[in-house]
Amino acid sequence: MRVSALSTGSGPRRRSSAARVLFAFGLLCALAAAPEARARAANLDGKLPVVRRIEILGNRSLEDGALKNRMRTKSARFYHLIGGPRYRPDMLRRDVRTLESFYRSNGFFEARVSIDTVIVDEKRTSARIRIVVSEGPQTLVAGVSFAGQDIVREPELRAGLKLTEGRPFNPGLIESDRYTLFSKFFERGYLGSAIAYGTSIDSLDARLRWEISPGKPVDVRRVRITGTARVKESLVRRELTFKTGQPFEAKRILDSKQNLYDTGYFNSVDIEPDSIDLDARKVDLVVRVRERKMGYVETGFGIGNVYGSRVFGEWGQRNILGRGYVFSLKTQYSFQLFPNGEYSFSNIDLRSKFIRNDGQIQFPRVLSTANTFAIGAFYERDATVEPNIVVDQGFALSLSRRFTRKTSGLLRYSLEDIERSGTDVELSRSRRRALGANFTRDARDYYFNPRQGGYIAVEGGVAGGFLGGEDNDYSIVGSVQRYARAGGSTVFAWRVRAGYARAFGDSRAAGLPLERRFYAGGGNSVRGYRENSLGPVNERGDPVGGGVQIITNAELRFDLPYLKRWNFGGAFFLDGGNVWNEASDVAFGDFGTIGTTSASREEYMLSAGAGIRYNTPVGPIRLDVGFPMRRTPDMDDDRRVHISLGQIF
Repeated sequence: MRVSALSTGSGPRRRSSAARVLFAFGLLCALAAAPEARARAANLDGKLPVVRRIEILGNRSLEDGALKNRMRTKSARFYHLIGGPRYRPDMLRRDVRTLESFYRSNGFFEARVSIDTVIVDEKRTSARIRIVVSEGPQTLVAGVSFAGQDIVREPELRAGLKLTEGRPFNPGLIESDRYTLFSKFFERGYLGSAIAYGTSIDSLDARLRWEISPGKPVDVRRVRITGTARVKESLVRRELTFKTGQPFEAKRILDSKQNLYDTGYFNSVDIEPDSIDLDARKVDLVVRVRERKMGYVETGFGIGNVYGSRVFGEWGQRNILGRGYVFSLKTQYSFQLFPNGEYSFSNIDLRSKFIRNDGQIQFPRVLSTANTFAIGAFYERDATVEPNIVVDQGFALSLSRRFTRKTSGLLRYSLEDIERSGTDVELSRSRRRALGANFTRDARDYYFNPRQGGYIAVEGGVAGGFLGGEDNDYSIVGSVQRYARAGGSTVFAWRVRAGYARAFGDSRAAGLPLERRFYAGGGNSVRGYRENSLGPVNERGDPVGGGVQIITNAELRFDLPYLKRWNFGGAFFLDGGNVWNEASDVAFGDFGTIGTTSASREEYMLSAGAGIRYNTPVGPIRLDVGFPMRRTPDMDDDRRVHISLGQIF
């Protein structure tokens, strides 16, 4: 009141008195705050003590690790020989509030967290912190019920909910669950769904009741397309899995977006309601696209043991004649930079190991179906299985179809002219007429470095016989791969691959041609052994391949401690495999006990080892060291280093 009177008084004298009083009041406040400001400055002058230990007492339900992971204040580790995390009082106070919030999110609404002691040594170089927790009782979800609808079965309603029986009751998750429930009806075309909830808490039990009014489904009335310039609107509409007059379904929207991305025409695709008329039960949709350049040039490089170091390039046009036809030219050149795994600059060899050139034109949605027809020509020179060289040139027709997002199939017919040179070549040149088919199911979560899911592939083919040509053989190859998380970022992965091939008719005497035989050993099959070294050999010790192959791989993949931030990971692996001439050559005894130098070439070879991975956006750069657990007398390597780009499977 006194200050107010002074500030509203009149005359110069009174204004001067008021100014002096306000100045004195401000000065006193500044002097009072100065010690605290100096103290805060001292705490932030770069000489803060290192946190040597954080002790948490009173927590019974939540472990120390779970609590400390949420704190910004950290304690020094054994590798902090010099320095380490510093003690900051302001940060520690925020950590206390963070821990209390964490407890409340786990149903401990009466939890209290406080700083018990902070002990700083005399030299102010280290600090020890003790935090005390009073958890109080925990409230759990005792029941969840649903009412008002019979469209979605209750088990499906419960799927994905965060608040279910037995879990801590966290009111902050109710809206998340409401959105989850709404999406289940949105996917079925019930865009006007109304979802309400009620909660009741009795002692430490919380019950949640959902009241659902789904309304009525809506139909697609109109579809408007924007953003097209060089791509015809008809090419966009043919990829849409929904049509006017059909019920609106979110799954069809997602499938349509993926179809449009798969064409390669667009950088971005959005499909969303343009307007909704719930009374008429109609929705108008708008498809917004942004086109990418139709012509493209791509280049790249790779490293590996099988094809050596390689460079490749591709030129293509995605929209020939404005009809969506795709034309591409590809080339790949590979060379063995360090032959035989001898990593020495004096051993550099740039001679070609593998060359392939392809030209192809694709016709998507041929005859208004979901099939893609392609015709192409190719030239390939393969010298990866020394000392043999196979030159293959010809053209091929293929018909492919994607049945679902995870499954696809392909039929292929090829006419080839093949030249062979090297050892044990029964037929140096032949004309080949072949028909092949494959089926794949890819449920991996990430193509380049999967962490869960699986992959199945089956491929079969026949040449000669009723097709004509000079090669007569057939083959079938199957592969199963699985990936599962084994805690944290650790992944357990395994693969089984088996193949069988056989010559028939006029080719039976000569046997399988070089390029149709199976080989094993090396960085992409059985590590610890030289490339293609397993299985039958000739009198000079050169690999000749065989008609039967079995390969197994098991791998434990994990992040390397303290190196994860630089994208480094590690792996332990156990590999096995071999190649036999005929199925009759495979005996149960070949899979016997582990030997050192007494194994025969018919036995199932085993190896174990470890590796380092440097993870990149296109897969890891892989360095593996394999140790053979079985060796024949002519194998003198006790370990083998393999370098490649990408996981082994």
